[in-house]
Amino acid sequence: MTRTRLFPQLTLTVVTLLGLTVTLPPRINPLAVSPVFAQTQNTSKTEADRLLQQGTQQLQRGQIREAIESWQTSLSIYQEISDEQGVANSIVSLGIAYDNLSQYEKAIEFYQQALSIYQDIGDRQGVAGSFVSLANSYDALSQHQKAINFYQQALSIFQDIDYKLGEANCLLNLGLSYINLSHYDKAIELIQQALSIFQELGNNRGRANSINNLGLIYQHLSQHNKAIDFFQQSLPIYQEIGDKRGIARSLNNLGLAYSNLSQYEKSIDFYQQSLTLYQQIGNRQGLAGVLVNLGVAYSHLSQYDKSIDFYQQSLSIFQEIGDIKGLANSLMGLGIIYAKNYEYEKAIEFYQQSLSIFQEIGDRRGEAQILGNLGMAYIQINQYDKAVEFNQESLSIFQQIGDKFGEFKSLYNLGLTYRALGQEQKAREFFEESQAIRQEIGID
Repeated sequence: MTRTRLFPQLTLTVVTLLGLTVTLPPRINPLAVSPVFAQTQNTSKTEADRLLQQGTQQLQRGQIREAIESWQTSLSIYQEISDEQGVANSIVSLGIAYDNLSQYEKAIEFYQQALSIYQDIGDRQGVAGSFVSLANSYDALSQHQKAINFYQQALSIFQDIDYKLGEANCLLNLGLSYINLSHYDKAIELIQQALSIFQELGNNRGRANSINNLGLIYQHLSQHNKAIDFFQQSLPIYQEIGDKRGIARSLNNLGLAYSNLSQYEKSIDFYQQSLTLYQQIGNRQGLAGVLVNLGVAYSHLSQYDKSIDFYQQSLSIFQEIGDIKGLANSLMGLGIIYAKNYEYEKAIEFYQQSLSIFQEIGDRRGEAQILGNLGMAYIQINQYDKAVEFNQESLSIFQQIGDKFGEFKSLYNLGLTYRALGQEQKAREFFEESQAIRQEIGID
């Protein structure tokens, strides 16, 4: 999904960073400064501003550790000269770093520190941006209602200060939260509102992001041809403005859509185009994500050795850049491949490794997905009690986080489990419940 952050100088990407803490110094408000001190302070601010921007550029080039060093240094300088705006901006940058490490609780700590400073200095746009960042982290923790509450607070501020770009980006992110809750009609309504504002502003990147996300909604609704139409609309806009990451993202999404239509050769062609672009721009996270999708496509073609190779490549990159969530997804993918190749014990090993990571980072949706996969693996080795247990756990989590699509899948899997147990009546009940939810959320 294309989620927007409201700090224009920052780019969301992946970093490897452990154990960083930020302690803010006492505020100093000198009554007067000497000309020499003032000159030194101006020089220091210029250097800190340069480092903050340099960190953003390094992130875009995939130079993650260098970006962290730049931000740490900019933070120290801003603290020395008591530039609270700069301190807050540096802290937000480091929060985004932890967000990409899937250390969401840590990211939230940074955002809360930044929020406090923005509130103290009366920077309402900074306050709203902090609310958006907090919402993004809570969304990743599957606390979607909490995320929605923060987005609503941000939206109110953006509307109050008449900051249309912030309003549009906030509406776009709200739409993504409602996608996670399987409230697709609401998501479409919000993203259409965002699209309208982006068009009014002449903001082509926002237009393309909105159109791309509308395509993702129709993917969720299994309306893959409609999704393709939206992805193909977003692609030339990204090309026109020279947004290579946007182009790569649209190509990847087209690959997913064609894969869902079982047109695997066509999907692989789009993935390869996306892969080439991510390699050119040095976006390691995007590169690893496409490698995962290539692994999926080749598994559908029963080319399991090739599929495993792509997954192993993605695994290596995710480990290298410190993307814990990506690591969990790659391990899950390897489990799926081994399950398709009837190597269920090996599949379970990979699922268990993936499950541990999802539980560690508090990703409830990922945890529920893995529990469902474990349930299906245990069906195949005739351990039906375990299969029921894992599918029930999966169902419970999907219900807790309000994920109707996941609930539908878990109920269907329980139906399959009880059918395998020969309990046809109970199986039929679960199939009927799953069908009712499918109709409720409008899946084709």
